Amino acid sequence: MIPEFPQFKKLELSDKKDVEKFTSRFPPYSDFNFVSMWSWDIKGEMGLSNLNDNLVVRFTDYLTGELFYSFLGNNKVNETVEKLLHLSEEEGLKLQLKLVPEDSIKNINISRFKIEEDRNNFDYIYDIPTLAELKGSPYQSHRNSIKQFLKNYKNWEVKIIDFSEINNRNSIISLFTQWIKNKGDSLLLEEYKNEFLSLNKLLSTENSSLLDLICFALYIDNNLIGFIINGHTNGYDIIHFEKANTFFKGCYNFLMQQNSKTLDNLVIEKLNFEQDLGIDSLKFTKTQLNPCSFLKKYLITG
Repeated sequence: MIPEFPQFKKLELSDKKDVEKFTSRFPPYSDFNFVSMWSWDIKGEMGLSNLNDNLVVRFTDYLTGELFYSFLGNNKVNETVEKLLHLSEEEGLKLQLKLVPEDSIKNINISRFKIEEDRNNFDYIYDIPTLAELKGSPYQSHRNSIKQFLKNYKNWEVKIIDFSEINNRNSIISLFTQWIKNKGDSLLLEEYKNEFLSLNKLLSTENSSLLDLICFALYIDNNLIGFIINGHTNGYDIIHFEKANTFFKGCYNFLMQQNSKTLDNLVIEKLNFEQDLGIDSLKFTKTQLNPCSFLKKYLITG
């Protein structure tokens, strides 16, 4: 059970149902999705509390690892913000709340607090049938890329795999490290290190079936060259992790389309591809897929 503020509890796998009692009331903001919280809690510092029937989360920054507070809910918003800013001050944290969903600030007193859009953390939302079909001029380059992939690589296969099986888990980790090598960057860079640790935690989760995830994989000559780990919530699909070996030109676009076709067959209409974190390559990729909307988040300071 999630305790009443100011008490907090560390995030545990058994908290999934309690967290989803809060999140089911709102659009699927990726940061408050249980799988996202679970996998990115790589230091065991994430905490949960209930304040005014709002879900309060002590997060660690995806890139820097710095602690901060946020909340999901729209009850007694001004009081909630005041108490969380005061707690931040007591703990020597920056006097700001981050990743605050748009639904949480609708009743906030804008003369009392400073509110700023956090564009780097907007969730990208897509229409799944559109990504499955890729029709029209906005997707011309994607279709060309897929056509080239199919021309160059004949022995491909796409399938859903169980990432808890040791061989599949090892293949995914190996592919992630190959992705880093292809980029020519060091795994020690924080933006990749944290993501690697987050993915590894998710793959190593005991009883991973409780997380209700689908891992969609792309093979060439029986070798894994791409994967997408999907989760379903509130009528949306959320992509938690996606990587591919860019040596195989066009594999990303092909993988995304095949994944979208599978989701379309499951009658899931919207896709949350999470935020770009201000990373130029992510922003370019997610923008090129032509989002239909965003789930906006905000910074709040006193």
